[in-house]
Amino acid sequence: MGIFKKIFGRQSKEIIQNTTQIKKTDGSFGDTILRFQNSIQKSIEWDDLKNVEFAMWLPCNEDKTFASSPITEKWTTVYSLTKDYWSYITADLLKTLELTDEKTFRLGLPDNFEAFAFLTNDNEQIILSLSKEKGIRLHFAETTPFKYKAAFLDNFISYCIAWKELIEFNNGPKDENLGFEEWWLFTLKTSIAVEEQEPLTGVGKIVI
Repeated sequence: MGIFKKIFGRQSKEIIQNTTQIKKTDGSFGDTILRFQNSIQKSIEWDDLKNVEFAMWLPCNEDKTFASSPITEKWTTVYSLTKDYWSYITADLLKTLELTDEKTFRLGLPDNFEAFAFLTNDNEQIILSLSKEKGIRLHFAETTPFKYKAAFLDNFISYCIAWKELIEFNNGPKDENLGFEEWWLFTLKTSIAVEEQEPLTGVGKIVI
């Protein structure tokens, strides 16, 4: 885990001072957030990753085209939620991975791309990437079953909704719009246009 703490240490200046503490909680918010947190087993070192492709979307027998994939709609939902609450979600994800202090409540996205690998409770490997340009992304291994990817994204969407509702319930401030939703919508549009001419091999790939 040391390598990830070292990487994230360079972004310590990004910590946002929290002036609005969460004063009230609701069982449904907490239960949903906890359910997603509990789906993550631990962070892992980059060298422990499988020698396979990781991406936001990869074609497979059950999900052959990007344009018709249910994954694309799920990512559009993720971006619509995280654009206003990215600092809360970023801090909580990195706390769940034990990569930042437990007292951190809001955390800025890094100027440059940063990536952190983790293992789910079902021993599936996923990469979390963070950047101001592209936001909060999850990259799944090509060996991970399609149904698992879809279910994990659904769980992540519920988690993001819970954070949105929790902040709104406590009249917490929204985050600055960094424009990464526009990056996704542009990527979505251009990827579909490319796919009309030739098959896509993946979207949002990370080279291991």
